[in-house]
Amino acid sequence: MPTEVTYGLPYDQWNWRIGVYIAMIGLAGGAYLTGYVADLLAEKRDSRQYGQVATFGYLVGLGGLAIGPPILLSHLAAPFRAMMIPLTMTNLGSWMSIGAYMLMGFGLGTTLMFLWLAFGTNRPHVQTLDSSNEVAADGGEDVAADGGPAKAATSDETAGGFRGAANKVGLMNLLDSIADYTRPSRRNRLVVGALFGIFAAGVLVYSAMAYGSGSTERVALWDPTFLLPVQILTGLGAGLTIAVGLAALAERDVGRPIQNCSLGAAGLLAGGLVAVLATLFLLPEQIPEAQPAVDNLTSAYALEFVGIALVGGLLLPIVLSIAGTLGVRRDALSDSGAVGAYVAAAALVVAGKLALALSYLMAAEFTPMPLPV
Repeated sequence: MPTEVTYGLPYDQWNWRIGVYIAMIGLAGGAYLTGYVADLLAEKRDSRQYGQVATFGYLVGLGGLAIGPPILLSHLAAPFRAMMIPLTMTNLGSWMSIGAYMLMGFGLGTTLMFLWLAFGTNRPHVQTLDSSNEVAADGGEDVAADGGPAKAATSDETAGGFRGAANKVGLMNLLDSIADYTRPSRRNRLVVGALFGIFAAGVLVYSAMAYGSGSTERVALWDPTFLLPVQILTGLGAGLTIAVGLAALAERDVGRPIQNCSLGAAGLLAGGLVAVLATLFLLPEQIPEAQPAVDNLTSAYALEFVGIALVGGLLLPIVLSIAGTLGVRRDALSDSGAVGAYVAAAALVVAGKLALALSYLMAAEFTPMPLPV
């Protein structure tokens, strides 16, 4: 009777779709959590720009869910059966089951939080305008369903380009009505957001556990002690960086709130970089079996890992985020220059997060896993 399973090369079983899935759900969870913190700051300080970062944080959460899970399902032989896992699988000891429940709850939460901030005539964190056809500070102009100036919402600003997009497809009035009808009071909305934040945190953790989804002992590079900090910090940092870039692009102005969020994103990305470096230098000391995979990261996959993930996806965004903020504060950079720096940082972290996830998959060295007999 065979007593062990020998796994082949990682890419024989875990192709690029798994990497994209892991990267996207990590981004989504991180964007929601940092967006929620911005939401709290917006309420506490009555700050519209913190509100913009929160709105785009929830939007990035939705975007990550819209991309990652469908790509994973396209990799499976029975995607419909996989979609039914939350209804058919009740083994809470399995990360596959836990992840499915987390994603389901997170999807509901980020949809509601985005809807309540972006739509409705009484949405939070908006700024009253003096005239109905004034261009909003975020570069957008509130519009009614017929394309003219908004009616009930003419006294406040648009939440961004997505309102115009919803208007073009004829959904804005419907979404405004649903948001106004379902939105709780401000305090209760934040309580609900905190509860859904538990699911977001679960998704962020699951983005690390999804590598192994079970017996990760057979892949020393994916040791949870080192992998969890990498996934959590890079997910939070990348999610916030993207939300800041989108908010700055919509605002065409970088006030203190956006600057502060940019510095926060740089700090989180720096933490992620330290976690990755700790994996390179400390993991082989703790687990010698990880040395071949670490060597793969810095040799066979150096372009993807060192070039795109570390330098392009972490180091450069840190520099751009800090330089954009300090440049504006010292009058050495215009607002448009800072917006360009934040948008470039956002684009780079997306590429970097994808490259990091794919590098960890391709460089992994599988070892025979004894079966209990």
